[in-house]
Amino acid sequence: MGDISAAFVICVLAVSLSSTSTGSATSPDSGKGVRVELEPESGSITARFIGNDQRERVAIRLPGVQLDGTPQRSFQRNGDGSFSNSKVQVRPKRLGADSTEIVWTATDGEVHDFVISIEDNSAYYGCGERFASLNHKGMILPMVSIDRPEDKGSVTYKPVPFCMSTRGYAFWLDSYGPGRFDLNATDRDHILLFYRAARLRLVVIDGPDMAAMLREYTRLSGRPRVPPAWSFAPWKSRNVHNNREEVLADAELMRRHDLPGSVIVIDSPWETGYNDFVLNERQFAEPAEMFARLRELGFHVCLWLTPFVNDQNLVDMPGIAEGPSRNFAEGEGLGHFVKRPDGRPMLASWWKGRGALVDFTKPAAVRWWHEQIDTAREWGFRAIKCDDGEGNFVQDAVFYDGTPAAEMKNRYAMLYLQAAQEYVDTRFGGDGVLFARCGFSGTQRFPFCWAGDNDASFSFENGLPSVILAGQNAALSGLSMWGHDIAGYSGTQTAELFIRWAQFGAFSPVMQAHMTSNLGPWDFGDEALRIYRTYAKLHTSLFPYIYAAAHEAAQSGMPIIRPMALAFSNDPAAASHRYQYMFGPEILVAPMYQPGTHRTVYLPRLEERREWIDYWSGAAFEGGRFVEVHAPLDRMPLFMRSGALICMLPQDVDTLIPRNAEMAADVVTADGRRVIQVWPGRRGHVSTHDGLVARTESADHRTTLTVSSSAPMRVEICRMFAAALDDAELRDDTEWKIDAETGHARKEINAGPEERVIIWRINKPREAK
Repeated sequence: MGDISAAFVICVLAVSLSSTSTGSATSPDSGKGVRVELEPESGSITARFIGNDQRERVAIRLPGVQLDGTPQRSFQRNGDGSFSNSKVQVRPKRLGADSTEIVWTATDGEVHDFVISIEDNSAYYGCGERFASLNHKGMILPMVSIDRPEDKGSVTYKPVPFCMSTRGYAFWLDSYGPGRFDLNATDRDHILLFYRAARLRLVVIDGPDMAAMLREYTRLSGRPRVPPAWSFAPWKSRNVHNNREEVLADAELMRRHDLPGSVIVIDSPWETGYNDFVLNERQFAEPAEMFARLRELGFHVCLWLTPFVNDQNLVDMPGIAEGPSRNFAEGEGLGHFVKRPDGRPMLASWWKGRGALVDFTKPAAVRWWHEQIDTAREWGFRAIKCDDGEGNFVQDAVFYDGTPAAEMKNRYAMLYLQAAQEYVDTRFGGDGVLFARCGFSGTQRFPFCWAGDNDASFSFENGLPSVILAGQNAALSGLSMWGHDIAGYSGTQTAELFIRWAQFGAFSPVMQAHMTSNLGPWDFGDEALRIYRTYAKLHTSLFPYIYAAAHEAAQSGMPIIRPMALAFSNDPAAASHRYQYMFGPEILVAPMYQPGTHRTVYLPRLEERREWIDYWSGAAFEGGRFVEVHAPLDRMPLFMRSGALICMLPQDVDTLIPRNAEMAADVVTADGRRVIQVWPGRRGHVSTHDGLVARTESADHRTTLTVSSSAPMRVEICRMFAAALDDAELRDDTEWKIDAETGHARKEINAGPEERVIIWRINKPREAK
């Protein structure tokens, strides 16, 4: 950058700041933070990241901004702390101890082509729900929301202009306008950010690790609320329910086959006209009885919608009117639709006909839309599947608040989901959820989302492997509450694909089966049904563990799915392993992303004296090594941190909806019962949302478990693989029941506010491989 004395220090994170045009800033209270310096002649900016020891940890240089292809130089300091030349103004602002914004504004107020350059040649993570890469180095990523059911390439339903560099910093380009991130694709030593705008806001965020970057990014852009408990049980959906019998079949067969679940999704079509919210009773006869039966079986309903109101409907079900939906004329007359320049509604063709988009920039239009949805409230739905909303449906149009159409290609998704969340909050008191396909920075505040339309295949372009990457990328972009369509939306599902995708679904925040083939777990044969049951029960049983991770996401931004680069910053070798991740803090998941029964898993380095334990065999392994795993169809490679305490529900739970007067007596709920899995290891701790606390300490072959609960609770203690460790003691203690197949030892206790202490000896210490 040249002689530092010739630079303006334009932002120091400190209580007080003094600076002059000829010297650097000084502060009596400087500390950890981001220090930004501008070299006035060249226009280059340097961001220096200062650690707690007040030493510079890393510095990044922005060689300058280009405006319409011309580098901007020769800046002068203004009295308000900003800097400007004849074309652009630069203004910094402290946002907190870990972030600073730099805002460029065209002085003429017009839209221009901006290029921001950042000197870096590292690995890059985040950037939204991407399907083709995890480390995006060498990629050009469009920052616009696009619906593409085919091979995704670099496009996405959910762009997030937030990027983490392995140099230990992150940046967030806070703009709704379409742009693109060139991450060393055309320039080996520079990141290039291309945007057409009148104003750009770049937020630079301190690390040093990804957890710290995500914590600060989500502090600024919003963290997810914790969804209601029932939404974490499996969901059953179809592309089309042709009649009430098919809706009831999904629910009845789930219970008949002992499959847990809390949500039945009724996708399109279900209305008399698209987004008129009038139930098609030719399609669903005797609807009151149908919905009552779903409630009796322990299910909530999720209804599908999009932000269009149609003037021409695709007639793909008897009972749908070909002409305008019943509310189109009303919405047009009230001016609640996005308009053309001539004032008429902007009409766009989409896969269910032609319609006008609701103008969510207009408060009265939002209220009107909520009133339209109210038409369906008598059926008791609790979840909304928010389909569509991507930028490619937003044409050149006029919005109520004057926002340019180009900016609405990303902002529309935000406003659409915000309006839907407001409906959940005002009508259901928050006891409801969304299930959204589109997204952008900030939409993580409105859980849940899903990965859109993918192929029923093992294809790396648009099949299971691409969705495994998408979930991790979503997590690294703040989108923690995420799911996908088991076993691929389009195409023909095989039994093997269904099983492997369902196993991945069990270790996703949302486990949802949805296919254009309209198949269910019972349609792939007895073996597939048995295996699906195992994993659906495992997902449901893990609810307390998943819910604790959901609370952590709400508090700190740490996602439930944790890619290797996020979870193991102390092990550089871990980051490159794309098809494995941590699910919460204790479980390493390695999905079978290709056909077959073998795969290699990298076990990252762990802190001193902790090991990895094979979930199925109990074999212990040291970290920092590869293992070759045999994974027959019924086994997904899973490894536990030694010492883990996993709070679970009993395996017999059918639904996570609390028991109520409408629910059948034989539907099993989770009320007041828990299981604690105790994995071998030195120490462990678990604390749940409902007041259950347990901890272990092991020394000299002796383990002490302490359990308490804020309210009375029946707790089963399950010592994993105990028979292989201390078989002699177990024969003498008749309270422990040994599972002959697994070797686990079980004992039930009554937990309450007073601590219960249980002690056992380990007579046969494990040896790690």
